[in-house]
Amino acid sequence: MSGDRRVPGDVCRINALPDNVLLHILSYLNARQVVQTCVLSRQWRNLWRSVPRINATSDEFEHMSDNYDEDTVLFKKFVNRFLMLRNPFALDDFRLWYDMPWYSYDYSEDANLWICHALHCNARSIMVTIRVYSLDLDPMVFISGRILTRLHLSNVNLFPGFFCQLGTCCEALKYLYLCDCLMFDVEITSKTLKVLIIDVGCHYAFEEQCSILIPSLVFLEYCNFTQERLPLLKNMESLERTCLLLDTCTEDGIRQFLKGLSGVTDFDLDISYQGNMLNMGNRQWCPKFNNLTTLTLSQWCLHPDFYPLIVFLQNSPSLKNLSLKLRGVGHTHQRFIGELEERSFSCEHLGSVDIVCWGVQEHDPVLDNLVELLTDNGIEPDKIHISILL
Repeated sequence: MSGDRRVPGDVCRINALPDNVLLHILSYLNARQVVQTCVLSRQWRNLWRSVPRINATSDEFEHMSDNYDEDTVLFKKFVNRFLMLRNPFALDDFRLWYDMPWYSYDYSEDANLWICHALHCNARSIMVTIRVYSLDLDPMVFISGRILTRLHLSNVNLFPGFFCQLGTCCEALKYLYLCDCLMFDVEITSKTLKVLIIDVGCHYAFEEQCSILIPSLVFLEYCNFTQERLPLLKNMESLERTCLLLDTCTEDGIRQFLKGLSGVTDFDLDISYQGNMLNMGNRQWCPKFNNLTTLTLSQWCLHPDFYPLIVFLQNSPSLKNLSLKLRGVGHTHQRFIGELEERSFSCEHLGSVDIVCWGVQEHDPVLDNLVELLTDNGIEPDKIHISILL
């Protein structure tokens, strides 16, 4: 149609945008896509050299040759060339998605150089996601991380001195996310971190108990699926919010870990426990949570006979919001042993109880007994909200 044709004198509206706006748009593209924009026009020829965010992914180099090794070599050459030709402007964000072959140290060496280069360009955020095999991360790359604020690492080997180097050189670091990482430091320490997430797959290269010493920490998420021993928490006075997901643990480990969290105001505890039964024979395993106002518990809190739930409610005098996330309520396997002489509790500040159920009949006997337990202890029925999801 004639209305779709360009006529002489027409102006390309996107070219009329200021360069800083165009660079912001380019930041959402992968690195190879960014470079390809150089063929659009003379205005775009060198624009890619100043992009403030780099998203380098090896996905776009798959099947570019006849075998995987050559694809990886092409990706390495591309990233090296990209960083070499880029203008020496400050870099907001550097992201690396990389398939790491097991047989070559050179691949870790290249990745370390890329991270180091990004930090030399004053990158404020670094995200490294390694697939297939692990990256051997050299702690010395962070010597230039003075203004780094966010660090996201997946499938990376964190050799001795990693946390010490972060603490010494990364004076602005606030956010650290670790997933599938092998850690060699016995102590996880920092003076600046506000958020620490140790996600699924992280494990230690030693048998002794690890410790976490971060006085400035505000939010902690810890998933323990591979280690039986929970870390020892030290000096966590600033901690406000915690999300804890456990699959393997010991009675002493839970008791010690919860004691280090006793000052939090928001606590999400999920135990999908598969080990031997835990004998919580008295209430000493659960400390007094005097500041706790928001509590989220999962299926584990119901059995035996609501014992863990009652203990938490007895030890949370300031609680305002309670959330229970339950699956197949009547089919919970008992993993905890414990008895209470006193089953009553007082939650005078509790304003809302949200019970979310998956795969549960509306009048499940356990669910009915749960509601009865709550109402018998002074919680008004109109404060109890039940959602049943298929």
